[in-house]
Amino acid sequence: MLLVEEYRRESGTSNVRTFIAVPVTGPAVEAMGSMVGDMKQAGAAVKWVEPRNMHLTLKFMGDLPRARIQPLADAVSRAVQGELKFEMTLQGAGAFPNLRSPRVLWAGVGAGADCLGRLARCIDESTVAAGFPPADKPFRPHLTIGRARGDSAGALAADIISRNSNAYWGLVAVDGIHVVASVLTPSGPVYTSLARISLQ
Repeated sequence: MLLVEEYRRESGTSNVRTFIAVPVTGPAVEAMGSMVGDMKQAGAAVKWVEPRNMHLTLKFMGDLPRARIQPLADAVSRAVQGELKFEMTLQGAGAFPNLRSPRVLWAGVGAGADCLGRLARCIDESTVAAGFPPADKPFRPHLTIGRARGDSAGALAADIISRNSNAYWGLVAVDGIHVVASVLTPSGPVYTSLARISLQ
């Protein structure tokens, strides 16, 4: 289940920027490429999430000492024990904080949102019981696809997002939860899966 020991042997900083997530891959991500392409063609200045980095965050943990990664993975494993695999649908699009001032661009979740909410709640409870801080904001299932750079970028993106508010992107299988390390680099974040906890 764990890649933690291998990661611990690597040299580097003592803290690890960490989050718990469901990786999102496959045809649904490819289908969203049409909306992203429209935004690029319109000239929206957006920092896009690379398709290989697409994920739905269940809980952001922040910087953790490496020694705390194993207890975190154990807490996640306890939280999802007995949980079954399921499918979620990616559909619609929106922005945070809102379409009038879009900063974070996202695709929505239809079917499977309740299952994701339950997982997020159980993971938060289990990690808090293990001594980690509680989630800093309510869980809202969404897939971040990009972040606007400046007001003009947001305005251009908002029109295209509104036209895709009811779009259907496809199904995504949810069969495991990952504990992920994030290293920020000038060319973008580099993610490493430290633990994968399978659903039944």
